[in-house]
Amino acid sequence: MVFGILGGDYRYKFLYEMLINEQNKVFIYGNKYVENTNGYNNIDDFLKEINILITPIPFTKDNETIFNIYNEILDINILIDKIKNNNIKILCGGVIGKDRIKYIEEKGIKVFDFFEDEAIAILNAIPTAEGAIQTAMQESDKTIFNSKCLVLGYGRCGKILANMLKGIGANVTATYRKQIDYAYINAYGLNSINLYNIENIINDFDFIFNTIPYEILDKNILPKVNKQTIIIDLAQAPGGVDYNCARDLNLKAIYCPSLPGRVAPYTAGEILKDALLDYCKNNL
Repeated sequence: MVFGILGGDYRYKFLYEMLINEQNKVFIYGNKYVENTNGYNNIDDFLKEINILITPIPFTKDNETIFNIYNEILDINILIDKIKNNNIKILCGGVIGKDRIKYIEEKGIKVFDFFEDEAIAILNAIPTAEGAIQTAMQESDKTIFNSKCLVLGYGRCGKILANMLKGIGANVTATYRKQIDYAYINAYGLNSINLYNIENIINDFDFIFNTIPYEILDKNILPKVNKQTIIIDLAQAPGGVDYNCARDLNLKAIYCPSLPGRVAPYTAGEILKDALLDYCKNNL
């Protein structure tokens, strides 16, 4: 296995070092946190050396170019053509998109989307939850202890976040849509509210944490939010808040994407490394 890391954030610095420490051959290109010791001046020379390509998280933000390559703009279709013409066997990345994955796999290249891996998603929820709580503490004059917190969404991240908040003494309400989530919320001693009834209680919280990847806090809900409430949005882009409306209402709404790579890059890199090596050993 010869790995190539293309761009990426600070967690990829640790991923690069961890892969090398485990006696893997690793090349890196376009990551501002690692000096390019390989001497490549262009991506073509870089791609010729590798058979496993690791792309940034997320794969793209504008659906046209690869996200977060230092000092370079790279068109998605150009990259796909380049990897097709080289010896790339596996492409890895985050939030690649089902249609794009299908297209790449039709070229004979296997695709490992980190965000489609259940184990990675669960483990990443831990630094995400820690980062969300850290952000809330920094942005508020109140303690989390004894505060009223609303967690929108009770998926992997919502579960872990709600449990952490309760553990430090917050009064936590979690939303549900499915009866099984309602059962778990109550079994863990949390307050529960149906997601579609939140407007009835939305003004009662010191902190609102959103994990739902669509605009749940919209122009109908936001006017009912208390002006002193801190909103922490953890959802994938474009987030779950109407930010224009929040700004007009003078509400403090903070978008916090990619928290694992920012608040715990070493741990985030280690999570990726373990899953990556396991996948590649079974698929190369």
